[in-house]
Amino acid sequence: MNTVVLATLLVIAIQLMAPVLWASLGEIVAERSGVLNIGTEGCLLLGAWASALVLSHGQSLFVALVAGIGVGVLTGGLLAVLYVWRRVDQIIGGIMVNLLALGLTTALWTLLRGDETSGNAPSLPIPLLSDIPVVGEALFDQNIFVYASIVAAVALFFVLQRTRWGLRLRAAGEAPAALDAAGVSVRRLRVSGLVVGSALAALGGTTLVLTSGAGSFVFDMSAGRGFIALGVVLLARWNPLLALLITAVFGLLQALQFQAQSIGWLSGVPTDVWIAAPYVVAIIAVAVAHGTRYPRAVGVAWTGH
Repeated sequence: MNTVVLATLLVIAIQLMAPVLWASLGEIVAERSGVLNIGTEGCLLLGAWASALVLSHGQSLFVALVAGIGVGVLTGGLLAVLYVWRRVDQIIGGIMVNLLALGLTTALWTLLRGDETSGNAPSLPIPLLSDIPVVGEALFDQNIFVYASIVAAVALFFVLQRTRWGLRLRAAGEAPAALDAAGVSVRRLRVSGLVVGSALAALGGTTLVLTSGAGSFVFDMSAGRGFIALGVVLLARWNPLLALLITAVFGLLQALQFQAQSIGWLSGVPTDVWIAAPYVVAIIAVAVAHGTRYPRAVGVAWTGH
């Protein structure tokens, strides 16, 4: 494999990693609070739709970012009503939200889209570092949404380990009764976890549109990335830093569908195999990780205050 092909493979891998990483971080926050948010796929899809919609009407990247986060917050609020207040089964509620997002985004995109065309967010090369052979372009010549996803993984690790909100959030997922006895509202923590987690997942949709979607929206463009994020969280054991590494591997597997034909010993493998590879690996990984323990209260509706 020559260095040009390898460099291109790594660039694409990092770009494809970022949306899944955002969704994984959002799911980590939700599950740490005690909620299994199957609706992550819907959050990602709605974030992509909202960002693409405002771009199609000639708005700026900043407005697209705000739109993506905003629809994520609204979706998190809807999920909070279902999961926390109405105590709907979290798997059924998540499936409902995913189906709603799929139908709603398709219909409203056709109805509301504008005539403006957009492109990917501009790359921001880091001086000197972006000139490093092979890895420089992949790691240090990306757009702000890709950089931010990596920074967010590191930041979330410290938030969960070092801040009062993070420690209480983890307690809501592990020992909600003890948290309630200390006078802290478990419901409020879970609502905050869902809203923040859904906003992060929606940012994955914004990143997808502005990194590999050329600023536009297509039917079901999330393509199961939210479900892959569920597997990533399980494999990473709710550690944002491990999630960063695992999503990089998934990004590499996805990138092979575009570059495998340029790699001699892989050129004979059909492209369809590489398209399916990330999902097959996710299923196998979840199957072999059956011994991983979820936070004790994940999926258990809280009936107290």
